[in-house]
Amino acid sequence: MPVPTDLPSTPFKYTVPFTASANAALTAAAQAERKEATEIIQRATINYLIDVGYMPPEEADRFKLFWWLVDETVLAAQKICRDGGFARSITLDAIHSCMNNPKWVDGYRTYVRDDIFKNGNPEKGPINREIGFRIRAGIGGVVEKTPQGKAATVKVLGEIIQSYTPMVDYDRDAFLHSRAAVA
Repeated sequence: MPVPTDLPSTPFKYTVPFTASANAALTAAAQAERKEATEIIQRATINYLIDVGYMPPEEADRFKLFWWLVDETVLAAQKICRDGGFARSITLDAIHSCMNNPKWVDGYRTYVRDDIFKNGNPEKGPINREIGFRIRAGIGGVVEKTPQGKAATVKVLGEIIQSYTPMVDYDRDAFLHSRAAVA
């Protein structure tokens, strides 16, 4: 019996064995794309399911929108770093940059199915967490820690997110190198 696609679900986890050469290729791709290996595996699997027709079209569109929103925000954070504008608020800064793009704002509104500034929307949590996580991975971010050694949190008001994890640094070598190559 199919499960309605608009209900939250518990994620399923699989163990996927790879040969040494496939693992080496996956590791190289993850490093080159500044992504987690699991993200590449997940996207490849979902894209396959879309391509062969097992994914309902409305869910396929929702996955594609989710990925586009996250990817655009990561690209904005990377551009901020390349341009020398890194600050501890990089996650919020990247979101602000994306909010200058009406297509991004409309896409976010479509994804969360409500007012983008409304608190308590269960659709916002997963995408907002993913944006923060992927920005950190995408810039090689180092999170700020509390004296107890836990990730710090900054609460914000009047934003599409309610909080973010500040970052104290990022992979400067990667971005200074790419900045010099562009110049």
